[in-house]
Amino acid sequence: MKIRNLITLLTLSTSVFILNSCQTIPIGEMSQDDGITLIRNSYKSESWTDVITSVDEYRIRYPYSKFNVEADLMQADAYYQADRYPESIIAYEDFIRKNPNNPSVVLAHYRIAVAYDFQAPTAVDKEQLNAKKSIAKYSFYVKNFQNAEHVKDAKNRIEVLTRRLAEHEKFIADFYWRKEQYSAALERYLSLKKNYGQYADLITEANENIADCYANLASQLEEDPKSEEYITFKNTTPDELRKKAEEYRKKI
Repeated sequence: MKIRNLITLLTLSTSVFILNSCQTIPIGEMSQDDGITLIRNSYKSESWTDVITSVDEYRIRYPYSKFNVEADLMQADAYYQADRYPESIIAYEDFIRKNPNNPSVVLAHYRIAVAYDFQAPTAVDKEQLNAKKSIAKYSFYVKNFQNAEHVKDAKNRIEVLTRRLAEHEKFIADFYWRKEQYSAALERYLSLKKNYGQYADLITEANENIADCYANLASQLEEDPKSEEYITFKNTTPDELRKKAEEYRKKI
């Protein structure tokens, strides 16, 4: 009976020892070299969540480590690879601000543009703020790093996103036009012509509806001399609006 109890005790002790041996040492208890090695290994194995968490812990333990620049970049990359784009943008921008002369800054600028791009909805009826931000970042990348690896792709994305913005502007204009809100529609159509005149197909349709807007506004002002539209078209007569309508019909 005693031998059996001794065997059981030894078995339990061995199990506890094995479990304790398998536990990972907290990064806060590691040396700077061992800590960064752990982060590098997690990065190589694409364990992005581990990288993000470990870098935070590493910064707290070693706020002045010589490896912090490398750690910060790995964390920004981890956010990006994990599709956590808002966090990646913040991390890359912080990296750029702190390390403006680091060679990795070039790729960081590009990935900020891509992160905004991935967050921009492809449907033209959706808000396109991220598309605008992405275009601005791609444009900065192309202008400042002309020989960089992803310049060709950046230029292509600028074109794709710009066309999307043009279609978005036309979508809003068409919405107002269908609602017979001709003043608001006219403002959007004119904005489309001014900012996206390179898209002939969109401009042709816009000209048709611009002419219609001017003609309908002329009729509205004649029917209601106290119309609120007079605020928008102050010192403009219905005949002058009809003249503009004819001018645009000639462009069709």
